[in-house]
Amino acid sequence: MKPVSQTFIMTALAALLLFFTAACQSSVDWVGTYTFTNDLGEDPGGAAISMEYQLKLNSDHCEVAISGYQADTLIRCVSERSDETAVIRFYSYSNGEVKNIYGVEVYKVGEPLFTLRQSESTPKALLTEWGALMPDGIENRVGSYFVKQ
Repeated sequence: MKPVSQTFIMTALAALLLFFTAACQSSVDWVGTYTFTNDLGEDPGGAAISMEYQLKLNSDHCEVAISGYQADTLIRCVSERSDETAVIRFYSYSNGEVKNIYGVEVYKVGEPLFTLRQSESTPKALLTEWGALMPDGIENRVGSYFVKQ
């Protein structure tokens, strides 16, 4: 049997290292803050009406803050992340309750609020697919809504 040359071993190791580096770089890092501002027009007095949706994701934390016109809600969520998607599921409100301040259970625990998806046609663009959380005035369930800050 012929001994394997050192050059061959080094070349094979370099190729493997490049392969694993490329594989790691292709994975999506969902950690960050994402925002969406929903402009709803004007009130009868002419003041702008808008709502801001802010998603904060880190390695062990997920929250959705909704603020703006007659709204101030903080939702604790759970995220299921892959290279292609981040599914944001309802866990509770910030006080640990599953009912809102009016005693209404708007979302079921584990129910998808929305899903973020990397756009295949435009790198770094996100598509949002609304689930149980569907903002007022939104006509399309799927579209470019959230932007990573």
